[in-house]
Amino acid sequence: MTNGILGGLVSITASCDRVHPWAACVIGIIGAFVYIGSARLLNRLKVDDPIEATQVHGFCGIWGVLALAFFKIDEGIFYGGENSGKLFGAQVVGILFIIAWTGVFSALFFLVAK
Repeated sequence: MTNGILGGLVSITASCDRVHPWAACVIGIIGAFVYIGSARLLNRLKVDDPIEATQVHGFCGIWGVLALAFFKIDEGIFYGGENSGKLFGAQVVGILFIIAWTGVFSALFFLVAK
């Protein structure tokens, strides 16, 4: 239950100052379900993550970054923003760069630690 709460909190962190309070609640609730789904997925894939940091911070963080493109006040997809498609694309590119950055530096760290 605590990780579901943390997943909701992580989900809203990226866009907390750019969305309405009702949207923050929706993003957090969806984040809890993202955590549940990702926890089940990684269990099925037999990925060992005893503290479930990947599910809470990785998957919910990705959802939170994407959620900005949907819920951003006056500019998001749900508001019919003119450049909402560009905003969504920018969020996807940002996620890919974060994944690459994290992957490269994690690999370097684990190679050195090995």
